[in-house]
Amino acid sequence: MLSPETWDFKPPRHHFSVVKRDYRKADVPAMMKNHYFNHSISVVLPNMFTVPENLLNSLSEDTDYYRINALRTCDLLNREFIEAFIKKGQFTLLTVENKIDLENSICVTPTGYLIISLITEDYQALGLEGKASSFSHKPHTRYSKL
Repeated sequence: MLSPETWDFKPPRHHFSVVKRDYRKADVPAMMKNHYFNHSISVVLPNMFTVPENLLNSLSEDTDYYRINALRTCDLLNREFIEAFIKKGQFTLLTVENKIDLENSICVTPTGYLIISLITEDYQALGLEGKASSFSHKPHTRYSKL
């Protein structure tokens, strides 16, 4: 982690959705902060000549985004790491280039929760306690541990 790659990778596949919101009524920054797993956001403002200042500030905030290869989940449980990044710093993590409904994934939310989403075989092999989760209404195809 001494020299992580920055911005030297192609973005993961994305989900496209269209949501109509009145930016004057909706709290856009709060909405963005509550969706931990978004990698990017696109905003279309039809019939507007200027971008509202609060929206511009939200979208132009400087952030750090790193790609770290070969990170082991057990590294996230290191006491020094937890003290430095989870308790005293800011840290968000999400497995990229995995199909969340078909492969193992981990994430750490900005609130410090470690979420492990495993395929059934790996969940059973590790002997973890968790709860069944499903995608596309297929029951018991995945297991999550919070």
